[in-house]
Amino acid sequence: MHRVVAFVAALATLLSGAAAFASSSSQECIQLAYLRPHRPLVEPAAARLLVGDINVARAQRGLQPLVQDDALSQFALQVAEQMAARHYFGHTDPNGITFEDRLRAARFPYNYAAENMAFDQDEAHANQAFLHSPGHYANIVDSHPRRVGTAVVAAGDGEVFFVEEFAD
Repeated sequence: MHRVVAFVAALATLLSGAAAFASSSSQECIQLAYLRPHRPLVEPAAARLLVGDINVARAQRGLQPLVQDDALSQFALQVAEQMAARHYFGHTDPNGITFEDRLRAARFPYNYAAENMAFDQDEAHANQAFLHSPGHYANIVDSHPRRVGTAVVAAGDGEVFFVEEFAD
């Protein structure tokens, strides 16, 4: 069975009064060529599974579950759809628009925000990639966030974008 190579990047942003940024990976943009493309399809059931998996990991660490937030899910969906349509992967788009730029433009009230992204074949594999990546796992089990938004968009058969947005 064909397995799509998972491209995984994590960006954690802890904002305090002076808006300090921390990143566990570079902010590069990776151009993608799909092997079995189709029209981008939103997968809400897979997005709901991500929320459940996040809260399972948090419970294993004795942390409170995150509340699914519709505005954060819409924010996640916008970037997942954009990556699928524009054939790129990364926290920074081909025009140089960063995660921080998108947060400012959305005018979300927050002190803490973080973003996880994966490009993988299905939700189970993406979740395992998140859990086995130190930067992604740190975002999942961080004590600061209270809310989470997720989105999943398939750009091809087994070529799927997964986005998790965390905020306080």
